[in-house]
Amino acid sequence: MSEAAPLKRILNERDRGFAAAVVVPLGDRSMIFVSGEVGRDASGKIVAGSFETETRQLFANLEFALKRAGAAFKDVVRITAYVKDLADYAVYAQVRNEIFGSEWPASASVGVSDLLLGARIEIDAVAVTTS
Repeated sequence: MSEAAPLKRILNERDRGFAAAVVVPLGDRSMIFVSGEVGRDASGKIVAGSFETETRQLFANLEFALKRAGAAFKDVVRITAYVKDLADYAVYAQVRNEIFGSEWPASASVGVSDLLLGARIEIDAVAVTTS
């Protein structure tokens, strides 16, 4: 029996207790599970400004986590968005469509009553890459 390739945990120095992403080798492909990202800056605070500004920062953070795990937005097959006020959904959808272009992932959006750090939106992702 051969040993399976080990999981690769992508850590984020400011976060303790969870990985920014986990890469699961599956033969000639890997699945990448990205933890929920919010629109925070390098200091760890939610960026000031509009919901759109926060959403764009969130996607920049998500892209950074994907890159560190060896993936890009084109590799994302599933996202889940947690939105504090579903009235903001149209803004989120516009930014999401700009980010993914015609490479749409499967998607779910959930209205929530609160998010950590006072965020208005959080997104987690699953990607698949070739090894």
